[in-house]
Amino acid sequence: MSRGWSSLRVRLAVLGFLASYVPALLLFGVVLVTDTETETRLRPDGEVVRQTVTGRAEWATWTVLALAPVAAGLAWWWAGRAVGPIARMRRVVEEIEGTDLSRRTGLDRGPAEVVALAASFDAMLERLEQAADTQRRLVEETSHELRIPLAVLVTNAEVLLDHPDPTVKLYRRGLERSRDAAVRLRTTVDGLLVDARGRARTLDRRPAELVGIVRQVVEDAGVFAAARRIRLSVDGPAQASCAVDEPTVRRAVANLVDNAIRYAPAGSAVRVGVETTADEVAVVVVDSGPGIPADQHGYVFQRFWRGRRDVPGTGLGLAIARQIALAHGGDLTLRSPGPDGAGCEFRLTLRR
Repeated sequence: MSRGWSSLRVRLAVLGFLASYVPALLLFGVVLVTDTETETRLRPDGEVVRQTVTGRAEWATWTVLALAPVAAGLAWWWAGRAVGPIARMRRVVEEIEGTDLSRRTGLDRGPAEVVALAASFDAMLERLEQAADTQRRLVEETSHELRIPLAVLVTNAEVLLDHPDPTVKLYRRGLERSRDAAVRLRTTVDGLLVDARGRARTLDRRPAELVGIVRQVVEDAGVFAAARRIRLSVDGPAQASCAVDEPTVRRAVANLVDNAIRYAPAGSAVRVGVETTADEVAVVVVDSGPGIPADQHGYVFQRFWRGRRDVPGTGLGLAIARQIALAHGGDLTLRSPGPDGAGCEFRLTLRR
């Protein structure tokens, strides 16, 4: 009984029943009290006798008894209507899963207090969905960024171990590459910790030497490219100064170079160029691979899109690079300069 009484609908139904049925009971009592009639008789001795008789009012009794189930049914229906919006919110909560926070109550009718509560609940779900999406994107991007330096570490170790006649100089150069890859890993992990604490990502734009950044990225990727017999080259001006957020720009260029190495045919060449104008600086990465059909260019920068399933990858590198370019007021574009659409030329522009 106590469990049923804890239900809001039961309480409202009882309250509604009492509110509608008690007046009928009171009316019935009034009818019984006032339903009297006076009877006058003349006795044989000539005396007039008056007698008051109370009526039974059977019609009122049956009416009150018939109203009881009607009042109970109406009270139960009214209570259901009153708690309906709350039940709707409960069903939405039960249907929400940890991987899908897109459900909303969408309640726009009902008591003002319940509608306001539903609106606050939907706003909370919106914030939770945004937070979950941010965390998911952070994990995905971090996994992708960790993959490149880890590949450099593994490839560098394999090259040193497979070398037929290693020298101290060769070992030293290999250790330097491993150190640079480890530093990049540490930087990525530090960025992950910053984002995990809820601090906003902001661009720390400072004057940087873009040609130097490009050459360092190409040098780091040299071991990975050599393992696939791909020749890397850098051309452009001696210097190209630009106010950028150096860690993120380095990440974007590394993603473009890594993408070119992965999709270029073994034994081919990948060229990385730097171009400057008065308003912007561009990093151009060109490979001689099979290219991407023109009708698929619109999908290239979508997250998780991959043109070829036989090449390992996550489908995030180009999307991250374009996001970084847009944050710097530039863009990342693609064209296939070779005959019949062969090869890919990615142009990363950054506003000065």
